[in-house]
Amino acid sequence: MNIKQIVKKLVGFSPRQGKNLILASRFIIDFISKNKITHKLQYMKAKTPLTLKAELFVDGKKIKCEGCSFVGGKINGKEAITSSQISSRYLIDVSNINFNPSGNAICRNNFYFAPAVAIDKKDVSTIFKAKRVLGEVKIKVVSTRVPHILAGNFKNPKNIVFAHYDSIGSGSIDNASGVAVSLATLVKYPEILKQTLFVFDGNEELSYDYPTYWGHGFRVFEKRNFRIMDECKKIVPLDSVGNGKTFVSRDPKLIRLAFPITNIERWNKKISTLCGDVEDLMTVYHSDADKPSKLKEEYLQDALRVLVMELE
Repeated sequence: MNIKQIVKKLVGFSPRQGKNLILASRFIIDFISKNKITHKLQYMKAKTPLTLKAELFVDGKKIKCEGCSFVGGKINGKEAITSSQISSRYLIDVSNINFNPSGNAICRNNFYFAPAVAIDKKDVSTIFKAKRVLGEVKIKVVSTRVPHILAGNFKNPKNIVFAHYDSIGSGSIDNASGVAVSLATLVKYPEILKQTLFVFDGNEELSYDYPTYWGHGFRVFEKRNFRIMDECKKIVPLDSVGNGKTFVSRDPKLIRLAFPITNIERWNKKISTLCGDVEDLMTVYHSDADKPSKLKEEYLQDALRVLVMELE
């Protein structure tokens, strides 16, 4: 099984939230077990929003949209139409209609603690010209018990690699790619496990943490395993690779977005993020267009190579 085939298996459980998230975790556990890799589980509680209804009417005409909020309610008017590439912090409590200016689909870049829907950028002008805009979102809060799947050196790892397996939408690039590369690394280079801990996290995308709702699982792991994170030499979040050449970033802004842990200032000198083509990712970010066809095996193999070099 090549790396892209592993990605396709994971995407088969998409969107990887709720029950589908549990199925994805079982696939990872089965894969690790079949390859006789030592592992253990640390369970946590995850609370995420499930959109039961998302509708938007523009002068009586229904416009395609997706819910992207933690709470339900009405959207009245077009006063808050915003680019979803602007940080959610600025409108975190404001009901809004958002779009991804780089997107080729309906992209749920951000989630908000007020009723909000994401639309395709092609519909923005229609809404601007409209006289009457009405929307509604209904949300159910879902509680799930999900595992951190740990493989490798649990006691005193020199390196810790993080890859989240939950997703918004199909999630091929973000982040079935990082999970698949990690799994392939375990099989191809088992000797790495002597000094490295791989952490597969099931709750990176969404939580009711306010205002930084992403990265909840990372922070849970950090709190439970402070000592090994404090003592290790390298921390490597592996997120969204395989759609271009692998890039190793130590940019504090990117690290804070990809890995928003509590002690980021304490450990920032030993954190490096591995990612692919970020501009390409943004065209399908958090959408059903983030499909395996966006990935190339050669770039996934490149990510594996770069990861192994980073762990030396």
